[in-house]
Amino acid sequence: MKKLFLFITVFLFSLFSFSQSKTEFGITTECSWVTPKPNNRYSEPNRNGWGTGIGVYASRNIFWKFSADAGLLFRYKQMEQHYTMPDIPGTSTGDPYGYQHEDGWKKYGLNYIVVPIHLQLLYSKYAFIRGGIEASWLTNYNPGNKKTEYNWMVGIGSQKYKLKWSLNYIRGFKEVGFMNGLYEMENGKYKSGTIYQNKMLQLSLSYPIWQKK
Repeated sequence: MKKLFLFITVFLFSLFSFSQSKTEFGITTECSWVTPKPNNRYSEPNRNGWGTGIGVYASRNIFWKFSADAGLLFRYKQMEQHYTMPDIPGTSTGDPYGYQHEDGWKKYGLNYIVVPIHLQLLYSKYAFIRGGIEASWLTNYNPGNKKTEYNWMVGIGSQKYKLKWSLNYIRGFKEVGFMNGLYEMENGKYKSGTIYQNKMLQLSLSYPIWQKK
């Protein structure tokens, strides 16, 4: 996945550098309904949340009705997870049976730096379909061994005048996780974590601030 993402990035950079087609730079914003799929074996149940983001993008026509774009965004994503904590200092998940324990729901606000890459096909005067991949990095929690999260995306949208909108479905290629800070053992070697597969329904808006034909 890293090699594929690197190849696409280099390919798009070459297009942006040498192509004489229409080019534009702009700002983009998003709002999302986050529906993470939990790992039922190693992680507690999740509740759906919401997300938002803002960033910049660069787009270029490639050929015919195809265009490509790449961006850099800040994304905020909120999710809620159930927890069960034993009332015994120095234990990890513990065995709650026979012990006093507490349970509840905890919200997590996750901050990401995201690099999306998309390919778009204009199939009518104003409507288009798009797809792509994105790499994201969690900045405010320890992500464990998997530092980079890779997602794929498909969507439909419309552009009239300069404003462009699209409705997208985003899903992670693999499960990811982070250290959620609920509890840890006395030796500090074990910490509780959240494991899930990313799923999002996203509404994206973008507007060009510079264009060259």
